Amino acid sequence: MKPCRLQYKALSLSLAALFALAGMFALCASPRPAAAQGAQEIYYCDTYYTGANYGGGGLREDGEYIYRDSYTVGENYRVAQAPSYGSDNQSVQNYCAVSAGRNIVVYYDRAFPDLIPGFEPGVSAGGQYIYLPDLGYEETEEVFDILYDEMKTNVGGAGTSGTNFKNGLKTYAQDRGYSLSYSSFYEDRENVDLAAFEDAIDAGKVGVLLLTKYNFIYSIDHGSGSTYLDRWISDIAHIMMVYGYITVRYYDNGSLIGTDTFLQASSGFNTADQGYIRMDDYLQIEEALIVNVS
Repeated sequence: MKPCRLQYKALSLSLAALFALAGMFALCASPRPAAAQGAQEIYYCDTYYTGANYGGGGLREDGEYIYRDSYTVGENYRVAQAPSYGSDNQSVQNYCAVSAGRNIVVYYDRAFPDLIPGFEPGVSAGGQYIYLPDLGYEETEEVFDILYDEMKTNVGGAGTSGTNFKNGLKTYAQDRGYSLSYSSFYEDRENVDLAAFEDAIDAGKVGVLLLTKYNFIYSIDHGSGSTYLDRWISDIAHIMMVYGYITVRYYDNGSLIGTDTFLQASSGFNTADQGYIRMDDYLQIEEALIVNVS
């Protein structure tokens, strides 16, 4: 499941071939690696419907065992709770940018209540704020519909361009009386600037990753002598909200043999899973942005 590649050549095409190309473009117009696109903007479209085939490269299992004697987990920047919304409406496709945007809106609605008027995104319990699960609330479904239009999803390509994602989310906030801006915490194609992310977490902010290939880890399972990562990978362009991180260090006979950094992520999949994105792994970050609302 590799990203669709449309190569234009100076040759005559039969009518049937033209229809075939049109069908490919409708299925997956954009998720080509950035280096191959030139001036053409990337469209983000991965939503992981079971059995979905974007012309190749979609989410597939690639689990990993890490063998060690012992381990430690650094959790200073683990965030206990964040929203994660999906969609069971299979008539709407290629909406990962919209899902990421809705997760961001729901997250910030706690502090900026006019983002979703008349809606409380969570409850306080035991000194902790707990975001409600996605139960198809009318208010959050309306957020999805508005963002879908504001982000021009499936206009000009399958999915949402990075520019339209950013502008659509900004317009949504501005229309409700708030200012929304972005600051970068990009480091390189496989890493984010953790110091900048830590500052954002301390300030109660979240980030968003725009990816042209990625890993998603559903769980990190520590057993006797090994750690198993329930890891999946994809080559389809995707956007996810990230809100915290943990660091796992692995030891053998008392010596450090490896360190992994895992960003906590709301998947943006139709199934609304939450999990992790491992840095220095199967990953191509196009943009890493902190979302600022005031």
